[in-house]
Amino acid sequence: MYTFIDSLADLDFLNQELLKKSYIGVDTEFRRTNKNNMRLALLQVNDAEEIYLIDTIAIDNPLDKCNFLFSRSVTKIFHSCKEDLEAIYSWTNCKMTNIFDTQLANAFLDCGYSISYQDLVHQKLGITLDKKETRSNWIRRPLTDDQLKYAALDVEYLIHLYEDQFGALSKSNKLDWHDQELKKLVQATFENQSNLITSVRTISRAEENEILNKFNKLVTKISYREGINSTLFFSKKAQKDFLRLVLERGFDNASREITDWRRELIRKDFINLLA
Repeated sequence: MYTFIDSLADLDFLNQELLKKSYIGVDTEFRRTNKNNMRLALLQVNDAEEIYLIDTIAIDNPLDKCNFLFSRSVTKIFHSCKEDLEAIYSWTNCKMTNIFDTQLANAFLDCGYSISYQDLVHQKLGITLDKKETRSNWIRRPLTDDQLKYAALDVEYLIHLYEDQFGALSKSNKLDWHDQELKKLVQATFENQSNLITSVRTISRAEENEILNKFNKLVTKISYREGINSTLFFSKKAQKDFLRLVLERGFDNASREITDWRRELIRKDFINLLA
């Protein structure tokens, strides 16, 4: 069902094999005590032939033996990847690249915005996963058989989901949108929070609410037309922040803070709305 990796030599051998793959499923188990204190406890990998469970407690310094995680030629498939990226960074001190996120892809295909892996597997494959080990202590050793089986299941179906979603995104010309969104997510995950833009209201509250009502209707219309989740496209908070930036800086300057695909979808209609 899985192969357990707990030595640097075995990780090195696995690394060379995984570097030959086009895509792999990846998940993590970790302990987080606060925002800045995270420790990776287990790294799960599915290469479509076998599942590997890498003991990142036993291998506390992977050196250059996990280059598959950072290879531009190997797509890493996650579900809701933000914390996984942080957990892997805590182990390797490196930021990942070439990522696919099945939760994000689902939202681009006009489905739920933040569906769980368990629910997505059940919805798409009709399989019910046992999640009773979710709150296990993943730092303590040895890990139990139930923990290891649970961890393996977390990557068991990622490749099935990816292959279906990749085809659907490619067919609907949304694959680049997905990639833009992930690039922005990685930047936001690791950037200095003090550099984030804050928006301030420059018109009356009544005027702002009137425009926001029209903006929300516009977002709903475009989301329906393009077949994407409206919260992913422009949440209500994002609508307010963007409107304030536009009124302060103008559309072109404000648009630098959003992804290209969003800008192109709203440009004409939003400018007409303001006019």
